[in-house]
Amino acid sequence: MRKFFKGLKADWNKIVWSDKKAIIRETAAVIVFSTVLCAFIVGVDTLTQYSVNFISSLIG
Repeated sequence: MRKFFKGLKADWNKIVWSDKKAIIRETAAVIVFSTVLCAFIVGVDTLTQYSVNFISSLIG
């Protein structure tokens, strides 16, 4: 058990933590990408909905 915790501590000390500036930049990139992807999905969904409604109006 002692060996496990020594290994755990050694691995914990190997972790490289990002600085605040990098975290903010990466978070902003994720938010922008998510917003763009969301807008794309909404656009495709809306276009598909109008297309199905148009085809349905022609058939029925």
